[in-house]
Amino acid sequence: MPVNVKRGSRTRAIVGALLAAMFLITACSTSTDTGGASAPPTSRGPGGTGGLVVGARWYVQWVTVGGRATTAPPRAAAWVEFGYDDTTEGNYGCTPFKAATTVTETALTVGEKTDGAPSAGRCPKSYRAFEGKLRKLFSGPLTINRRVDDLTMDLKNQRGDYIAVKLMRPKGLFGSRWRLDHLVSGDTIVPVVGGKDVYYVFHRDGTVTGKAGCNDFTGRAVFDGDVLTMYRPTRTTDRTCSQELMDQEHRLLTDEKNPRRMRYDNPYTRSFQAVDGSSPADYFGYGWVAVPGN
Repeated sequence: MPVNVKRGSRTRAIVGALLAAMFLITACSTSTDTGGASAPPTSRGPGGTGGLVVGARWYVQWVTVGGRATTAPPRAAAWVEFGYDDTTEGNYGCTPFKAATTVTETALTVGEKTDGAPSAGRCPKSYRAFEGKLRKLFSGPLTINRRVDDLTMDLKNQRGDYIAVKLMRPKGLFGSRWRLDHLVSGDTIVPVVGGKDVYYVFHRDGTVTGKAGCNDFTGRAVFDGDVLTMYRPTRTTDRTCSQELMDQEHRLLTDEKNPRRMRYDNPYTRSFQAVDGSSPADYFGYGWVAVPGN
């Protein structure tokens, strides 16, 4: 049965995070992210060699120079992703870059950088000013300091200037099974039945596969900045099961909006939510939890 958000602190917290994500200001577009490094070795990654930052994508919240903070462009336009091969890719806000980077648990050293072509859309003057500061700061030796928890970090240089970053995507996002835990419908959290038989596997090439309860499916799911665009999936098998599962599966595979563009957030490293809607009354979204062992 649906659980009304007003009746539980846990559901209020979940929807609260979703509501906050919806009020981010939409600004200039960022490039579609469908590429990236291959799956990491089991001995490396967040919490292993390279500490928490390696193997994850972090968006820039602000930079502080001489004690003065400058807020980053909205929609997570500025970001960095630390790879497993001593390289880093990212975006200053409008301009992508790659860099040679050595990372330990408490520090990193940014070496030679190569800038790509700026985004095709117009880059506002404020973005260009921010880009200049971030480009200069993200260079040479930097220390890694937890700001509040494992989701927020400061990358600080020897002068005390720093880059404030926040975890943008859960580790292991691509290529792992994510169990669909609940749906968001208006102001209500709707638990999903079926347990491990309802899961999604997001791939770096922009595709998604999985199982909707009774049947397998395939489709497209593109992560771009803090927006997840999901296209209506296609069922690839023809199995029947309980009426409850079949009714739920029908809802999952026949979304009335195609595509559905949702803001997503990552309050924890092993779960994330995505929601679409301009007001609480018309919210619709998904909540996923990582399947253990992936």
